[in-house]
Amino acid sequence: MPSRAQVAGAIQGVIGDKLPQRLQTSMHFIGGDKPLKGHVVLFVHGSADTEAGWQAKKGELNFGDQLLLDFGVASVYVRYNSGLAVSENGEKLATLITEFTEKHRAVRKLTLIGHSMGGLVIHSALYHAQAQKLRWIKKVEQVFLIGTPHAGAPLAKIADQGEQILQFIPNPITLIAASVVGLRSRGLKDLSRGEGGLPAGGNVLLPRVRYVFIAGGVQKKRGGVINRLLGDGMVREPSAHRRAAEAGPRLAKLIPYLNSRAKVFVETVPGAGHLALRHSPAVYGVISGYFRA
Repeated sequence: MPSRAQVAGAIQGVIGDKLPQRLQTSMHFIGGDKPLKGHVVLFVHGSADTEAGWQAKKGELNFGDQLLLDFGVASVYVRYNSGLAVSENGEKLATLITEFTEKHRAVRKLTLIGHSMGGLVIHSALYHAQAQKLRWIKKVEQVFLIGTPHAGAPLAKIADQGEQILQFIPNPITLIAASVVGLRSRGLKDLSRGEGGLPAGGNVLLPRVRYVFIAGGVQKKRGGVINRLLGDGMVREPSAHRRAAEAGPRLAKLIPYLNSRAKVFVETVPGAGHLALRHSPAVYGVISGYFRA
């Protein structure tokens, strides 16, 4: 049975930017109340989700708990209104991290982990932090982006294109349908654009930061036809891997993006659907393999 917070997260993902202000979730951290020091991991959930999406059910793997056991690092979770524009949420996150690091001055290192839309929000937050010369940006050493639709999510694109087509049909019914489709949140519309909806087109990677792009695949067979066509069911592999996919699977693991001093790695986890990526032992294996405590 979904919790009240999960239901609210789903509603905000769909129409969150249109709700009265009093019903909108203000971005805040879950788990940052106690004094923290050293290395902290910040988890950012995806569209129509909450921090509860990272919490494991019985028999599932909780990344935050496992990172604490394996590396001794604390985890903090972001809750936000995913119906707002990705860029707006990114700017809010940049401000929130500033407040967090001022409160927890003993924190010297930050790792950011985002799932789906959460990865786009992280890109946006880093852009705003860099543009505003925020101090915390120097604490970021590694970023993990799990199932993030850099080229846009296919379902979101279909909704976007459907709205445009319906608007041009001179029929009252189709115009009403277009209006209903058009009611979807700015956040969902941004999902159809991927990096295109980010400041500077998302073309900013921080120098000296390690980026790990992780794609899922519904088919267990690595490189299978279904995985190439559908990816994790929501995000295709080239989109999750960003433009590194253009260099080919072998070179993409070895070379950074052009015009960037960032360290870039791409990985694919077959047999893991979009939502399952948040608890997949194979995904955690990738994270732990690249993780620097």
